[in-house]
Amino acid sequence: MDQTREVVLVNMPFANLRWPNLGLSLLKAAVQRKGIPCRILYLNYDFAEQIGYDLYQWIADHFAFTLGGERLFSRHYFGRFPTTNQEYIQEVLRAADPDFSRRDEDEFTRLTKEAKTFLERAAAAYPWQQALVIGFATTFQQTMPSLALAKRIKAVCPTVTIVFGGAACEGEMGVTLAEKFPEIDYVFLGEADHTFPEFVAQLQSGQFHGPLPRGVISRQDVQKFTQRRAASSEFTSAITLAVVNGPKAEASLDTTLVDDLDSLPYPDFDDFFARYEASGLKRFFEPVLFFEMSRGCWWGQKYHCAFCGLNGRSMRYRSKSPERILAELKFLTRRYPATQGCAADNILDFRAFESLLPRLEAAQLPFHFACELKANLTRAQVGQLLRAGLGAAQLGIETFDSELLKRIDKGALGVQNLQTLKWFTEAGIDVEWNWLYGLPGETPLTYERLVQLIPRIVHLAPPLGVGRVRMDRFSPFFEHPERFGMIRPRPFRAFHHVYPFSDKVLQRLAYYFEFDLIEGLNPDIEARPLLTAISQWREDHASARLTMRRHEDGTLLITDNRPKFGFRQHRLRGWEAELYLFCDTARGPGAIRDWLASHPEATSEECHGALERWQREGILLRWDDRYLALAVWVPEQSELYQAARNVKARIERHRAERHAQV
Repeated sequence: MDQTREVVLVNMPFANLRWPNLGLSLLKAAVQRKGIPCRILYLNYDFAEQIGYDLYQWIADHFAFTLGGERLFSRHYFGRFPTTNQEYIQEVLRAADPDFSRRDEDEFTRLTKEAKTFLERAAAAYPWQQALVIGFATTFQQTMPSLALAKRIKAVCPTVTIVFGGAACEGEMGVTLAEKFPEIDYVFLGEADHTFPEFVAQLQSGQFHGPLPRGVISRQDVQKFTQRRAASSEFTSAITLAVVNGPKAEASLDTTLVDDLDSLPYPDFDDFFARYEASGLKRFFEPVLFFEMSRGCWWGQKYHCAFCGLNGRSMRYRSKSPERILAELKFLTRRYPATQGCAADNILDFRAFESLLPRLEAAQLPFHFACELKANLTRAQVGQLLRAGLGAAQLGIETFDSELLKRIDKGALGVQNLQTLKWFTEAGIDVEWNWLYGLPGETPLTYERLVQLIPRIVHLAPPLGVGRVRMDRFSPFFEHPERFGMIRPRPFRAFHHVYPFSDKVLQRLAYYFEFDLIEGLNPDIEARPLLTAISQWREDHASARLTMRRHEDGTLLITDNRPKFGFRQHRLRGWEAELYLFCDTARGPGAIRDWLASHPEATSEECHGALERWQREGILLRWDDRYLALAVWVPEQSELYQAARNVKARIERHRAERHAQV
């Protein structure tokens, strides 16, 4: 039994520099629970220090879906690129970004040489032969960087055990990695919170025998198995592993999910914060606490959003108790010098408004956090989130067309997306959301209607990302393309520029896929007016305002300087002011009738006349047969803005106190 050798977990480029690797941090804590030493090497920091912060972020932020980070390291595993740099740049990078310049091209080519230098340094920087196990994460363009380093380690330490896990290892992707890359001894195909510590403990004890834990596959296993495609489909994510020359049995790729998240240890971020504090990179950003409240998706359990493949085979929703979440956040904020947080959850637990958020509000923790949210919230729920410490909203909007949202099972109306976006914009916090185009069912009329909408909402936070919808592995698009009018699915073209494999192999290895539509539309052409309008939105937003202010006499003053409408002011008094404020939440015809019944001072003709006038003036929108007031309160009269400001003030006081102690 060897009690001295440690487990080494490796976080390669192009993982985010701002926060620790949560998965590795949980595994480290679980391994240490068994008394086995473990450390995490943040080699993403080494590469960022080598090439500079700006270049690192350029690759990490702008090349995720074109596999630029994977491409940079591909040559250093295979010995040569599958295609020329010029082919990759023309077929992938310039196809995604026509403004990709010659200077960008030269910089990208230079980084290939930097990648080689980095690998040589990393291979020599640690006594890898002393490691009990070396584990590589594969999430943020990390697969080829990890493989390239693993190959160098195996060349000098052939007996060391190397394991891979993470998003790129789920299901048949992990099996294919084990099949094609001999440096990998074992692959963990899904959640490894329990299986990895047990695996390491057996390895350390020298009593490694018997079947592997569920969801773990060895290279020897892959050599025993042959892959058999399902007869019902030529293109499916399902895979069956049949034993060769053995009993008529099948090995499942299902993994063991963690049911009791409260039983997990707190993540160990010590290595990350030590690396951050020792790095010159810290002058560029503040660190972020990455934390987890739940796994899976409660909405996806009922209605799987058609484009989403995020949860893979672990859709079943599991949540930590409110007591555990609060205790964990108190521990993390006391132990680590960070005032920003980000939840790893795919979706906020719908029960949080009754259980968790009141506890967070009462705790007054010295940090604010980002969280992914469904965009069908009420104004009261938005306020509750802000008081609990929400500092950035990641909204699942995708589009404002309700018919499209229904087709992809988003579970929200376009007008709900609009009002939630309005309220978070009013709060003055960071709002992140993506606009997807090329969704099944889009027509030229869809684009025309959305183009007409945008000038009215330029004062609201524009989308962070705009892109043509992809077919991701594990999504309903991927599992059942025929339901959505998708034909000829194929691995995204960038994979051919990273891996020198056949289409058949890439179909098992790829996560992103391309497709054609049965209708024959080319969204990249049809959506051009929409993309132009969104670009103009981004340009206009910084100076565009549509605000409302309540005067002491009850007058509601609406001030508008949006480019399409010019500078205007609207003064609403009496019942008109009350009606406009009533429409701060989208109201249907029935709600308007009920309002009229309680306001006898306004006739039906006057009421509907005002609604029509406000639509013409652009201060009110009729969408999904509902009326939505578009103006936001000025900051000093907005309870949402004040809630967010109070949290920021509390954090600033905490920072000042901590600085004084130092």
